[in-house]
Parts: sequence; C-alpha cells; structure tokens
Amino acid sequence: MKIASVTARAYSRPFEGEVVRLALGANVKRDFVLVKITTDDGQVGYGESHHGQNPTAMAEVVEKGLGSLIIGHDPLDTEGIWAKLSYQQVVTHGLGAGSVIGLSGIDLALWDLKGKILGQPVYRLLGGARRKVRAYAGGMSLGFQPLDTLETEVASLMEQGYTAIKLRVGDTPKRDAERVGHIRRSFGDDLDIAVDAQTRYSLLDMPEVLAYCEANRVYWLEEPFTPDNIPAYAELRRRTAIPIAAGENHYTRQAFRDLFEARAISIVQADCTKSGGLSELKKIADMAAAWHLPVAPHTSHSVLSMAANAHLLCALPNGLIYEADVAKVNPFRTDLDRSGLDVRDGHIEPSDKPGFGLDIDESVLERYPGIPGPCYIPGA
Repeated sequence: MKIASVTARAYSRPFEGEVVRLALGANVKRDFVLVKITTDDGQVGYGESHHGQNPTAMAEVVEKGLGSLIIGHDPLDTEGIWAKLSYQQVVTHGLGAGSVIGLSGIDLALWDLKGKILGQPVYRLLGGARRKVRAYAGGMSLGFQPLDTLETEVASLMEQGYTAIKLRVGDTPKRDAERVGHIRRSFGDDLDIAVDAQTRYSLLDMPEVLAYCEANRVYWLEEPFTPDNIPAYAELRRRTAIPIAAGENHYTRQAFRDLFEARAISIVQADCTKSGGLSELKKIADMAAAWHLPVAPHTSHSVLSMAANAHLLCALPNGLIYEADVAKVNPFRTDLDRSGLDVRDGHIEPSDKPGFGLDIDESVLERYPGIPGPCYIPGA
C-alpha cells in the first residue's frame, strides 16, 4: 500500500453580522484548509492545516511543497514521513512556521488514514482509552462587547453544561478588568474563567493585569506576550501564582523545550494543526509531563482538529481540558461531519470508530470557496 495523492484545498465562510472582535482585530471570516491523503487502494485520510492567515497560500504549501515529496511512501510510516519532510522543508530552505503548519495537516491525515487501515480509533493507536474529557467554551466566542451581552452569552453556555469558559482580553487592562470582574460577580466562584490576551500585553501592563486576574481567581492567563518574548513569560511566572498558558504559536518540540527550560509557562497549549501534527504534539506532551506540566491543546478551525484533540487527550496522563469551539457560525464544525461529534454536558468523548471516527461530507464545502488574505482585520 502506497500514498497515491496528497491534496489540500482552502475554504472560507465570510462573516457579516456575526463578526467577533478580539485583541487581534475583527474576525471577518472563518478559514479552513482541508488535507486529504489517498492510497493506491482508495483509502482516504483527512487532516487540517491551520490557515496561517492566508488559507489559499497554505493549501499550495501543503499540496505542492510538501505533499509531492511523499507520493509512493508507506502511509503507516508516520515517523519516517515526518522526519523526511522536516529534513527537507522545516530545518532548511523551507518556509519556517509555514512548513510546520503544512506538515501538521499531512500528519493528521496520516493518523486518520492509519486508524482506518488498521481498524482502530486514533486514541488506541496513541496508547489511550476512550473516556469523557471536560471541555471549556472557547474558540471564536466571548469577544469584546458590552457587559450585558457578554453576560447573556456566558449564561447560554452554562445552560449547555459548560463549567469553564475563556474570555477574550487584550483590549485595555481597565476594560478587561471590567469584563472579567462582571462575569465573576454574575456567576460566582463555581465557574472557571480563563482569559486570552492573544499576545497583546506588555510587561508594563502587568500590575493592572495581575490585579484583576488574582482578584477574580482566573483559571489561566493565556498568551500575554508575543511568542518570542520568553524572558517576559519567565518574569511573569515568577511574579504570580496565576497559571500562565501558551503554545498555540510555538512550533515543534524544540520551541517547547526552550519554554520548559526557561520555566516560562504553567500550561501547554500546542495546536495539532500548527505545531507539527499529532506525532509532534504527543512528543511535546510527553516532554511536558517530565516537567510536571499539564496540557490543554489549542483547538483550530474544523471538526478535524477537534476530533484529533479529543483522541489525544484520551492518551495523555497530563491532559487538562479540551477547548470547544462554541462560535455561533462555523460550518466546518457543524456541517462537515455527519458522525455527531460534539460536546455534551460540558464534556467531549471521541468516536470509537477507526481513525478519527468522522463521517466527512466534502459536498458541504462547495458553498465556501477559499478567500485569500487574513481573517483578523485590526480596527475593523
């Protein structure tokens, strides 16, 4: 059995009245890059590469730059394929983070394919067992908005069974404090409230930021700084008992090694569509366990990354919590898969069918042609 083809296609769902405003700007469209690997006997594995703020370009990187190098390879040789693509495209003469993102989608598709070939769910191939994993309400939700509408959104999520949420911060420390404080007062101490600054804070903001985080018993403070600013992360972690989370914008185990050695973070948030796929994320998680750090993987844009994270968390003794995308509009979550994977009563449980256990309906995607360019527009 050999790999016969690797294809990648970009899809976009533009927003109008559904725009969510975050620290990076207005989220004006939902982008998704579907990776599809087919064997010479017709078996298919599906994966997802992060859009990289230009989905059509990322699709070309996956298909032309990476996929062409593995035609004819054994699809079960996930480690060998990862090493080859890394050697050829990541460590030299490639696109850096772009090549890692493209490799991530290929690796995910290979894991789905491997499970189907062997007739096993991915969690079992990773050494885990099926179980329910606690989920928090995240994704493109709970953005910058008036206090009353934010409270209404949180109340709706709690009615669905969520006991943990992630609020968007990185606006100004004062407005962030008002929103977080209002939600804590409105819903009490039984709700876990994480906050995500999307790299928009600086060390000068920290006195005000830590004051509201500590006063409101924040579950974690996510990505306060840009990913290269490891000294600031390390300094912040020394200043507070609030857990510091990061990792969705770090790529490969080497970047996480540097974070761990600097004692820069408390919670590891690597993204399987960005950091190198499941093969690399499992290595990152195992390395985190050696440092006694929990893992809360970042969820990307479609049901494929959501399923991959659910399978992975079933195989991690240091898995902390699952990020559920609760965006009001995301057809790549709600319509692409017919298997019914979803969060119920605040928990996720992966399918026990082979691979990721999804029933992908590619015909749904015909309505969402890819739109070039970024999905976050500052000031919009």
